Amino acid sequence: MKIEIHELATKEFDEAIEWYENQSRGLGKRFKKTVIDQIKKIKNTPTWFLVEADNIYKAYIPKFPYKILFTTDNDRIIIWAIAHMHREPWYWQFRKS
Repeated sequence: MKIEIHELATKEFDEAIEWYENQSRGLGKRFKKTVIDQIKKIKNTPTWFLVEADNIYKAYIPKFPYKILFTTDNDRIIIWAIAHMHREPWYWQFRKS
């Protein structure tokens, strides 16, 4: 399956990497690797993950307060958000329109 990442999800990801790196050297790199590893798992078995709502799946990022929110169709996975779990829950919803 092909992975597509919404441009605002990419921005969130980059900002989180930078924030973690500013907190502690190497932490941003660790966050990035953990997210990429989780995206690989999503690609291999997308429907294994929990359903957030309707057809939106969520994959938690181990050891970080983030989750990846995504949908699937026949041949692709769309990542809509790499969301901090303490933000407003549905702030990213407009991206699906």
